[in-house]
Amino acid sequence: MRTANNNRLRRGALFSLFVTSYIPLFAIVIGKQVKEGWTYLHWGGLNSETVKCFLAHFGMSCLLVGVSVLGVVGIIILLLNLKKNLPNGQVVNATKINNRNSEAVGYIATYIVPFFASDFSSWFECAIFIVIMALIYKIYTNSNMILINPLLSIWYSLLEVEYTIVGDNSGVSHDALVITDNKDFKENVNYQLYQIGFKLYYGKERK
Repeated sequence: MRTANNNRLRRGALFSLFVTSYIPLFAIVIGKQVKEGWTYLHWGGLNSETVKCFLAHFGMSCLLVGVSVLGVVGIIILLLNLKKNLPNGQVVNATKINNRNSEAVGYIATYIVPFFASDFSSWFECAIFIVIMALIYKIYTNSNMILINPLLSIWYSLLEVEYTIVGDNSGVSHDALVITDNKDFKENVNYQLYQIGFKLYYGKERK
């Protein structure tokens, strides 16, 4: 994390959030490649021909496994850093809360399901897949989609919160998207919010 006027996620954190949001799709792609190339999964010695054969049938799978591992490690580090930096955030009073966990379901239907029928048997199709992922990544990292993550939604909740800042007597109301591991986020309770983007926060109930 870095701090300027606002806290912003570094590229590595954005990449990890993006990758982990697509791990369900990556698992399907890997499964399809393994199923289609099953007959090639036997030891044929180590030479240029066997390496070319392996990469031709399982190159995309190897790439996605590597990227997925990096994404999971990155998200673990990110969450640890957010918990560490949370005390530096603002204390607020949540006046209205809407659960946005359903966004993860819509995300799966919109951005993952369309790839189910794709064929990854040629380098051309794999290249198209990578280009599409790169375009989605660009959109993803420039929007509040960075907190819409099917994998994170298993342990964390995504909430739309209206709040007032504790100690601010103006009574001005603010709104934000908050990711939290509090499953019982309640209204009219004080929370600590740590900003990670434009109107994007990591939060927890203030004890």
